Order: sequence, then C-alpha cells, then structure tokens
Amino acid sequence: MPISGEIYKQIGRSTAAGVSVIAAYDRTNGTAVGLTASSFVTLSFNPPLVMFCIQQTADCYSSMVSSQAFGVSLLSDQQENVANLFASKGSIKIEQTDFENGLTMHVPLIKGALVHIECLTSQIFISGDHAIVVGLVEEARTYSGQPLLYFAQQYGTFSPLAG
Repeated sequence: MPISGEIYKQIGRSTAAGVSVIAAYDRTNGTAVGLTASSFVTLSFNPPLVMFCIQQTADCYSSMVSSQAFGVSLLSDQQENVANLFASKGSIKIEQTDFENGLTMHVPLIKGALVHIECLTSQIFISGDHAIVVGLVEEARTYSGQPLLYFAQQYGTFSPLAG
C-alpha cells in the first residue's frame, strides 16, 4: 500500500533544492509560458541532458509539453520574487516579466539568473500526475552569485559548513 499524501508531502519538504524557472514559447500563439520548478536536474553528460517534472494540472502544461524547446533559468538568491511569481497561475507572471531570448535557441530566459540553459525537447514521459520532460542542452551560460534554494517551504541560500 502506498504511503499517505501527507507523508509524501513531508518527504518533499525535507529535500533542499535549487529553484528554477522553466519557460517556453507557446506553439499556437507565440506567447511565453513558464513555471517555478525545484524538480530540475542534470541527467546525462553524453549527450548533455537535463530534465524537469511538470504537474498535469499546471496552467502551462499543454504549452510546455508541446513545445519543441525550453529555457531553464536557475535563480539567484536575489530572485525570490521571480520564484513566487512563476509559482502562481495566470498570465500576470508573463505580463510582469521582461524575458531575454536565448543565444542559440528561441527560448525565454530570466534576466539576472545564475545559469541559463537552452534545450531542445528530447523526450517526454508520463508518470503518475506529472510529465517528465527531458531536454538536450544546446547552449548554457553561468554567472556569479548565490543560488536560491527551497527547503521546508522556505527560500534560502547556501552556506558552507565550517571546516
């Protein structure tokens, strides 16, 4: 018998993760869509693959899974407001964001992020109530700063242990 939903939520709250905005352009009307994700991970070095998970009830689900490319912006510790904005539903997050376009691919990226990754959608797997989206990394850039992290329903940043 599977664990309860409450225990499962506690597991998620006990896991620290970097915070990313995953964004793409809708294939039907060309507008940007996006969401905040802590499920972004690197997957493979050869070929360079990354992945993220998106809940099927997300307002941008259809646009994201039908997109042929997406951008990943790993947020800095100065971008908590961006994380909160893209965690919301509706078009206000797009209306209030001045995206920059990828260098190699036509994907929306968040200005001021620690990392920009441009991906060609490679594979999509449906698992439970989520889709797992795998992307082939076509371009990536890193910038200096501290990452925005999410742990126990709070934002924070990284502090190395003494020693």
